[in-house]
Formats: sequence, structure tokens, C-alpha cells
Amino acid sequence: MENYKKLYEELKKNEKIDFSKQMEFISLLQKEPSPEKINFYFHLLKDKSNTDLFLALRAFFDKFGVMGENFLLDFLSKSDDKELIAEAIMILGGHNYHAEKVLPYVRKYINDENTDLRYRCIICLGWIGKKEDLNILENCVLTERSAENKGYAVSAMRQMWFRHIDLKDDILKFCLENLATENDGQNILIYGLCIQTLLKKNMGITESEKGITSKRLPAEVKEKALKLLADYFM
Repeated sequence: MENYKKLYEELKKNEKIDFSKQMEFISLLQKEPSPEKINFYFHLLKDKSNTDLFLALRAFFDKFGVMGENFLLDFLSKSDDKELIAEAIMILGGHNYHAEKVLPYVRKYINDENTDLRYRCIICLGWIGKKEDLNILENCVLTERSAENKGYAVSAMRQMWFRHIDLKDDILKFCLENLATENDGQNILIYGLCIQTLLKKNMGITESEKGITSKRLPAEVKEKALKLLADYFM
């Protein structure tokens, strides 16, 4: 692995790396994959000093296919490295794996003391969680220590609904019961986006790569959303 390590050290020196050079390095590691290569590649995710390179490495790990999936599941069964456990959960729950075998680990770590690990678990449940996992997300909203993660849990409920549309009333009822006491402006907008999506009522809230924006102030969103929910459950 020494040659790969030297190539990696050279590559990460540049703040902005040419995408083709990133892919050359990734393809080199993924050619004729072995457990040793996969292990080396995966442990590179502990180095976040070059953001572009880190994100590319994480994004293309799934090109290892079944070998990569089995490696990560085996890693989760043995490791106590919270940083890499979070990465493994994020990769396995992502759109190219959607590996339901990761769910027991998600449920295990979703209340961990590590904030980032809880975040990855919340997001993963939104992507691949079962109907019964809605209760876990609800508990995250009620007990989460991080206001940001609390918002992610509401967002994950919305994401879960795209796959389990029969959870609509359960999610909306939870929003009705808990939005009124939410005081974080960003989280109010997340609640609003969830309600807007499920009820298919335009409240002027939009979502993009830059985040969630609204034509209304959070207080106005809360008032409008609560009225829509009250009318829906009349």
C-alpha cells in the first residue's frame, strides 16, 4: 500500500484537485480490488484535510460493489471507531447501496453521544428506514440535544414518507402536536416544508442545495402550518 499512500499524499496537497486526477486515483485503487485495498481506501476517510478529495472518495466507495458492502458490514460488527462507523452507515444507507443490513447499527447508534454519528443515523433512517422506525425519528425530535439534528429528524420523516406514503397522517399528527412548541427558526421552516409536501399546499417554502428558504418569516410559517394541520384533522 506504500505506493498508493505516496500517490494520495501528493494528490491531496492541492486544495482544488482536477476531477479526472481524483478518478484516476480512485480507479487505480478499485482495479482488481482486494480486502487490503478496500481497507486502505476506507481508512482514507479519516483524513478530511482536502475536502474535495474526501468527498470524492466517499462518493465512489460504492464502486467496490458487494465486496465493499460486505467489508463495511464486517467493519461495523467489529469496530468502535465512531468516526468511521458514521462513514460506513452513511455509505451503506446511500442511494447506491440502500443496504437494509445496516439498519440494526443505525438503531444501535442513533442515541450515541457522538453528534455527527447521530446525524448520519437520522439521515440513514430517512433513506432506508422501515415504517416502525418512524417512532425512532419522533423520539429524536423530542430528545435530540442538537437543534440541527432535531431539524434533520423532521426532514428524515418527510424523506421516509416518499417511500411509505401511508405514514402521512402519523407524520402530520406528530407535526401538529410538536410544531407549536418549536422556537428554532430553521426547524420551523423544516416542519413547514414537511407539511407543505405531505399536504401538497404551497406555503412559499423552497428547498435547494443552498438550503431551505421561505417567502414568509418563521412565525408566519408556523401560524400557517398549524392552521393547515388543524383544518386537515377537523
